Amino acid sequence: MKNFQEHTILAIDTSCDETSVSVVRGFTILANLLPSQMEYHREFGGVVPSLAKLAHQERIDNVVNKALRRAGVSLKDIDAIAVTYGPGLAIALEVGIKKAKELAQEYSKPVVVVNHMEGHFLSSLAQKKTTKKTFTSNEHNVQEILNKIELPVLGFLISGGHTELVLMKNLGEYVKVGETVDDSCGEAYDKCGRMLGLGYPAGPVISKFAKEHRKNVSIEVVKHHQSTLVKVANKKTKAEYLLPIPMVNSGDLNFSYSGLKTAFGQMVNKLKEWNNVELNREQIFDLCVAFEASALEQLAVKLKKAIDMYSPKEVWLGGGVVASARLRSVLRKTLKNYDIKLRYPFSGKLTGDNSAMIGIAAQLKVYLTEMEHNPMQGIFLNDFEAIDRDPSLSFDSI
Repeated sequence: MKNFQEHTILAIDTSCDETSVSVVRGFTILANLLPSQMEYHREFGGVVPSLAKLAHQERIDNVVNKALRRAGVSLKDIDAIAVTYGPGLAIALEVGIKKAKELAQEYSKPVVVVNHMEGHFLSSLAQKKTTKKTFTSNEHNVQEILNKIELPVLGFLISGGHTELVLMKNLGEYVKVGETVDDSCGEAYDKCGRMLGLGYPAGPVISKFAKEHRKNVSIEVVKHHQSTLVKVANKKTKAEYLLPIPMVNSGDLNFSYSGLKTAFGQMVNKLKEWNNVELNREQIFDLCVAFEASALEQLAVKLKKAIDMYSPKEVWLGGGVVASARLRSVLRKTLKNYDIKLRYPFSGKLTGDNSAMIGIAAQLKVYLTEMEHNPMQGIFLNDFEAIDRDPSLSFDSI
């Protein structure tokens, strides 16, 4: 195999409410900025696309410049511009795409367009910058990292908008083998958290409360007729909670969280009726544990089924929910009886929407192109459009 010259890539992601710009060399992150717009959207209980676009437009130039300074490079040192083209909020994505085009034209740089979900899939390949050397140092060799990957790889993508199982038999070639048929896992976290009055975003609060309270309850999986349920019992109050684990007997690798969301809402309403008041602190904590246990058990069941069907050598996790230590623990336990390597991003900043993972995906695209063609030929695109968020959309090759 010929030698691959690692490139320095400026990556942009404006898929939702983070105006994120990064600089990567090879798979090493030199800078990863992701200023949040959460203060703009919190009062509305979710992201408002028009406000997101406006905030991106106000910030994008400053964030690009700051990322370059933090990485210690100039635009003349950049070999390519990478940008997310979808899925995401179309009018937000357009801001990043427009900026990428402007920089590419002004500095005569090629553009690498990246699917947001491919970024999540490859986020665990990102390497931490471990020295204070200049950007020309070769800290992590791309070829060495890729040569150590054992194929096939099963990607488990668990984010606010997507829950997907994706099989990679060859580098850069993906087949989606399972997906959510309604709400994603991350959406269910946020929607059920809002039922408890936990604000926005509510998902991380559920995880926090469940972690603090888990020692005070017992958790078991039980069968009831044709249903599989999670049973949570408070050790002190003796209160019990039963929630379904959807899709465990479906025979496929698809996911569903709308049924759990409905059952959870009914449970919350019944408790309020019985109490004739709002839920107390103990009940809220119990419900957080019960919801999390049911949500994660479905993921574990589907992962085991996918492993039995496809026999992957490695499992890679990506997406915002992967920031949950409990999720990683549950899935690690699922894998303990298999000889399978588990990978996930080295930092929580790489689990949510971020441009560093887009730079990593772009680097792989460049690598695969240069191994077969002349440097970066066939990657530059003058005309591309944003793809609006749609759970049915995944990687380019699907």
